[in-house]
Amino acid sequence: MNSTSHYPIKGTLSLYSAIGLFALVLVMLMFAAGLNGAPQQASDAPATRVETDTLYIQEGFVTSVYVYGLVESPNASDLSFDSAGQVTAIFNEEGDWVEKGAVMATLDAERLRARQVELEASLARANADLALANMTLSRVKTLVDKKLISSQQLDEANASQASAQAQVEEINATLASLAVDSDKTRLLAPFSGTVSARYVDEGGVLAAGAPLFTLTSKQAYQIRLAVPADMLSIFALGEMVSVEFENGQLNGKVLQHLPIRNRQTRTIDVLVSVNADDGLRPGDMAKVRGEKRHAETGAWLPVGALSNGLRGLWRVFVVNPQTQTLEGRAVEVLYTNGERAFVRGAIRDQQQFVISGTHKLSPGQTVRVSSSSPITTGAGQ
Repeated sequence: MNSTSHYPIKGTLSLYSAIGLFALVLVMLMFAAGLNGAPQQASDAPATRVETDTLYIQEGFVTSVYVYGLVESPNASDLSFDSAGQVTAIFNEEGDWVEKGAVMATLDAERLRARQVELEASLARANADLALANMTLSRVKTLVDKKLISSQQLDEANASQASAQAQVEEINATLASLAVDSDKTRLLAPFSGTVSARYVDEGGVLAAGAPLFTLTSKQAYQIRLAVPADMLSIFALGEMVSVEFENGQLNGKVLQHLPIRNRQTRTIDVLVSVNADDGLRPGDMAKVRGEKRHAETGAWLPVGALSNGLRGLWRVFVVNPQTQTLEGRAVEVLYTNGERAFVRGAIRDQQQFVISGTHKLSPGQTVRVSSSSPITTGAGQ
C-alpha cells in the first residue's frame, strides 16, 4: 500500500519540470530574436548623402510690393459746343488722329448769319445818324460862335452826337460778339490727340455742353494707383519704379501723391508717368513694382531647407564640420516668396545647411556632404 502511494507525486514533479524547461527554452529563443532584431548603432549605419550651401547673415532685406492701377491720359477731354444747335458736319471718326486747332465738326449757323445781316443794316443806319449828328453839331457851333443861337442848342447837339456815337459802338460790340458765336459753330481740337469716342451723327441736335467727341492725348500717359497710407513711402516722389503690363515691361516715375484720401477705400492716389510710345493704351491694367525695406537681421534660404519645428517655429539642419553630423536649428520665417524664405534664429554666418530633403533627416545623423562649397572647419565661429 505505501509503495504505490508515491506514484502520483512523481508524475506531478515530472510535469512541473517539463513546463519549467519549456519556459526556459522559450525565454532563450525570445532573447535571441531580440538580439537579431535590435537596431544597429548610428556609428554602424552608412552616412546619408546631402546637398548643402553656405548660409550668409545680412542686415535687413528688401521685398517686392505690387500695386495695380489703370493707365490714363492726363489730357482726355469731352468736346462740346458752347451753344445749342444742329450738327451740320462731322470731320472725324473714332480712332482718327487730330492735330491741335483742326476743325472737327460744325453747327448750323444760318440764324447767326441772318442776325449778322440785321446788325450790319442797323450799323449802317447808326453810322448815318452819327454822320448827321456830327454835321448838326458843327453847324450849331458856328451859329453859337456868331451868337445867333443859344448855348442850350449846342448842348443838345453834343448830346445827340454822343448818343449816335454810342449806338454805333453798341452795334459794333454786338457784331463782335456775333463773330465769336460764329467761330464757336466750329469745334476745334484743343490739343493733338486721338478721337477715342464719338457720340453724335450729322443732323443731330445738341444741347449746349452736350459731348460730341472724346479726345485723348498720346503724350505722357500716367498710371493711377490706389496705395494704402502705410505703403506710401515705398512710392516716393521722383522714384523710378518697374511697370508691368500685358505686352511687356517698362520703367515709370512717381509724379504725384494726391492730397485727398479716398473715402471708400481709405487709399491715396499715386500718379506714375510712363512713355506713351511703349504699347500702352488708356484703360489698360498695369502692375507697378515697389521695394519695401525691412530692418530685421537674418538670412535667405530656399523653402526646401525648412522642416516643421516646435511651437510654430521651423527647423534648419546645419552640418557640424568636426563630426559630419546634423544639428537642428530653430528659425522664424519673416518673409517668403514661395521659393525663398528670409529667416532668423539660432543660425550663424557661413554655416553649411542642408538645402533639400530635410523631412527625411534627423538630428545627430551622420551625413556625407555633396556641395560646391566645401565645409570649412570652424566656419561661422
